[in-house]
Amino acid sequence: MSSHAQRLANRRTMAFAPADAEELARELFERACRDDTFDDLKRRAAFDRQDAGRLRHWLRAAQAMAAEGHLPPP
Repeated sequence: MSSHAQRLANRRTMAFAPADAEELARELFERACRDDTFDDLKRRAAFDRQDAGRLRHWLRAAQAMAAEGHLPPP
């Protein structure tokens, strides 16, 4: 398990599984960035620091939204 995943697992407010958070992040990202895909962002994140930070941001935002109960409409 990566250190990032461990930090996420140790949070007290984490009631959302990491896979669910990624799915929510994917949905939110693809709604906001219609000319890009979440999978492309994940691939670029392996090579580009800025994209890695952007990916972390989207995942953390999705987890925060889920923890607070602010889920987007279907």
